[in-house]
Amino acid sequence: MKRFVLLMLLALGCVSTVQAVPPCWPGSVVNVGPARYLSPAQLSNWWATHTVPSNVANPHYYVAFHATDEVCKAAYGASSWAVITGPSQLINNVNGTIWGGANFQCKKCSGGVIGVPVDPVPAERTDR
Repeated sequence: MKRFVLLMLLALGCVSTVQAVPPCWPGSVVNVGPARYLSPAQLSNWWATHTVPSNVANPHYYVAFHATDEVCKAAYGASSWAVITGPSQLINNVNGTIWGGANFQCKKCSGGVIGVPVDPVPAERTDR
C-alpha cells in the first residue's frame, strides 16, 4: 500500500510540472512591446471562429486568454505569452465577460527559458 501511495505521488508530481507559462531564469521575464487591447468585436470574432470546450467554467475568460495569447505569439514568437490586465470585470469576476474587451501585455523571457545550465567554465581543448 505504501508503495502504491508513493508511486501515485511521484506520478502526480511529474504530471503537475507542466506549466502554461514557460519558466524563465529568475528576473528575466520582461514586457515585450506596448500594452495592447482587443475589442469586444475582435474577441467575438475569435469566439465565432474557434471552438470553446464545453467543460470550461468561464468561456469568456477562455476566449480572452487564447485570443490575446495568439496575438502575442504572432507578434513576438512562440515563446511569448499574454497576461490579461483588464478590464476588472473580466479578471476580477468569476462570471466576467468579454463585452468590455481585453487589455493585455505580452511577456517573454529575456534570458532564455530554463533548461540545462551551461557550464560557466569552458572545457579544455583537446585538439592541441
